[in-house]
Amino acid sequence: MRTENIALAPLAPGASLSLTVQRFGPEGARPRIYIQASLHADEIPGMIAAHHLRERLTKLEAEGRIKGEIILVPSANPIGLAQRVMGDHIGRFHLADGVNFNRGYPHLVPKVAERIEGELANDGEANVRLIREALRAELEAWQPSNAAEVMKKALLGLAQEADVVLDMHCDSEAVVHLYTHTRSAEEFAPLSALIGSRAYLIADVSGDEPFDEACSRPWAELADRFPDHPIPFGCHATTLEFRGERDVYHETGKADAAAMIDYMVLRGAIAGEAPQVPEARCQATPWPPPSRSRLRPTASWCSKPTWEQR
Repeated sequence: MRTENIALAPLAPGASLSLTVQRFGPEGARPRIYIQASLHADEIPGMIAAHHLRERLTKLEAEGRIKGEIILVPSANPIGLAQRVMGDHIGRFHLADGVNFNRGYPHLVPKVAERIEGELANDGEANVRLIREALRAELEAWQPSNAAEVMKKALLGLAQEADVVLDMHCDSEAVVHLYTHTRSAEEFAPLSALIGSRAYLIADVSGDEPFDEACSRPWAELADRFPDHPIPFGCHATTLEFRGERDVYHETGKADAAAMIDYMVLRGAIAGEAPQVPEARCQATPWPPPSRSRLRPTASWCSKPTWEQR
């Protein structure tokens, strides 16, 4: 395991913050899988899963079984971790401006499209490399206006060139569920079954620019803009909702980590015998939200979900 710390903008003079990033496997190897926990800093189940995932990955690396590159950010929001008001932890919104930490990521497609116009080839792999370079350049050109945006830029920079992005969250009260782009439904169907998801929600655009869509949407939209050139889906991203805020147990954290390990074996990032994927509890379901906000499933079975606004 290689550990690095990325310095973030100080919240105040002398108050420095940093992101801890842990890397496993050969640098630059594919598939590259990016995993982060607790972008909403008061959602602890993801951090418990990340703790057990780090232990498993450390052992697997010692055994020489990690073939791709796996990047783990076990606590993605040091700003939110530090936010307490009269004893209450406020980890979902930036107290300076009220903006959700999982919203407002830059939509880079228009400028990226300008960069790659006339440069695309008839080689899908070459086009993926070209688009990743353009995405990197446009993100570097983004000028954040506050400490939270500096953190968002750092996180997106770590994730946007990955083949797969797993963003671990939880809800206030919910069963296990996940969100992803419509064109990633097949990619994450095994993961949905492995984590025992009770709802598998897909959409092209959910609104307000969440982290996962900042990683995945460019590939769909650029493929639609340039239909005469092959553009593979270069980054499949999903938001994993590991139950509710109070569901903080080592037992479930170990199970969640084990499911992600099994998925990475299936994906070829970890060597080993392919695991048996259980029968899915639900199928991918389109979900047009009534407002530009994500929803949470509160039913115990996804065939007849009820919904509450998040």
